[in-house]
Amino acid sequence: MSLKRNLISNFILTGSTIILPLITFPYITRILSNEEIGKVFFIDSFTQYFILFASLGVPYYGVREIAKQKDDKAFVSNLVIELVLLQFILSIFYIMLFFLLGIFIPKLTTSIDLIKIGALMIVANAFSIEWFYQGMEKFSYITIRSLTVKVLSVICILVFVKDSDDSLIYYSILAIVTLANACLNFGYFFRNHFQSVNFKINIFKHLKALLVLFSINASLSVYVILDSIILGFLTDSVNVSYYNIPLKLVKIFWMIIAGIGTVFIPRISALFRSENHDEIKKLITKSISIVLLLGLPFCVFSVFFSRDILVIISGEKYLEAYNALQILSVIPLIIGLCNVFGTQFLLPIGKEKKILHATIIGLIVSLILNFILIPYLKFLGSAIAAVAAELSVCIYIFFAARREIDIAPDYKLIAQIICSLFLTAVFYLIYINYFEGIYLLIATSISYIIFLLASQIFFKNPFLNSLITIKKHIK
Repeated sequence: MSLKRNLISNFILTGSTIILPLITFPYITRILSNEEIGKVFFIDSFTQYFILFASLGVPYYGVREIAKQKDDKAFVSNLVIELVLLQFILSIFYIMLFFLLGIFIPKLTTSIDLIKIGALMIVANAFSIEWFYQGMEKFSYITIRSLTVKVLSVICILVFVKDSDDSLIYYSILAIVTLANACLNFGYFFRNHFQSVNFKINIFKHLKALLVLFSINASLSVYVILDSIILGFLTDSVNVSYYNIPLKLVKIFWMIIAGIGTVFIPRISALFRSENHDEIKKLITKSISIVLLLGLPFCVFSVFFSRDILVIISGEKYLEAYNALQILSVIPLIIGLCNVFGTQFLLPIGKEKKILHATIIGLIVSLILNFILIPYLKFLGSAIAAVAAELSVCIYIFFAARREIDIAPDYKLIAQIICSLFLTAVFYLIYINYFEGIYLLIATSISYIIFLLASQIFFKNPFLNSLITIKKHIK
């Protein structure tokens, strides 16, 4: 399967994870009472953390190991069974812990029915084996299956969630989605990919690598949410909301960039095994180009249109956070590049310890700057600390990757993007005399796209041409 088809499939999948919740979330917040939806979010936060701990880094490890030997069906089958068994054992442990917490913690005791549903999600996740299909580069299957299940879940939510106390129904639908994905994935694996296992199952041989990957996930989860916690302790809930509203908007965009980059992981892992370093360099350059193509315009448009974007997304009551959006707008670009050097390169070639070191650095930078800046700058201090932490991680990972392979971005593409943005800025100064708000944003966005496409006449960039020309596939 061509890399271009994988990119398109993953882009559609990533888009669906953003668009479909925009249909259900406003509906749910209007139907369910504040108390009921609060219970769901509270219990689900426990569920997601237990899923993270039960996964133990398997999603990244599984993609890498399967991509290395995906043609060896016996090896792949054995690996899948071992990793699923390991996740299942851990899932049972965390489910027992979940119920114990439910018994002894009063706030959880009143939501024991939701805990039962959360437990189902934890055990179902062990059999979802999404990492298997990513490692095998079955992105078309992932997209079709995921879209089908998600659309059905949206319909179920709109049909069955009708009253303010239907939180159990709502959370049950979410659990059924997880269970359906697991059943479809595991069933498809057994029908089409499973080959008799030699029954010499050894789950312990994977633990050393998995613990490193788990440490990376744990470190990331800590410093990504820690800024909001510190901000809440040192200031108040208003400042937390001023920080989180623009942050959530930025997260949506970096999910798109990160989602597209996922398709490169199995390909680079396979190329490294065959020692095809020249092809790896080409893929890294293409991945950097995608990040720049999406990230640079987002930064510029967020600076120019921060107020308008916030009014469209969250209303005028969050206008005060416009400068936080301007600061945070650089994060998708930083994280996108960090994913190229780290998740897409260092991880597939087995240098995950470098990523762990980087996340620890990010954690330290985040802690120090949050405690120094928040007392003086409040939510802006958190925004600055977040950018500084991500930048420190990216710089460390960049130099770690440079020790392994030459990294050369497409400078011609960078020049093309900058020229297009410059021309767009000139026309923006003209448009402000005729448009405002969302109309100004739309007019400026269309102008940028036109200038970028028109610039191909002069730049003739092969990468951009490969995206524009449908018939031309990236091999």
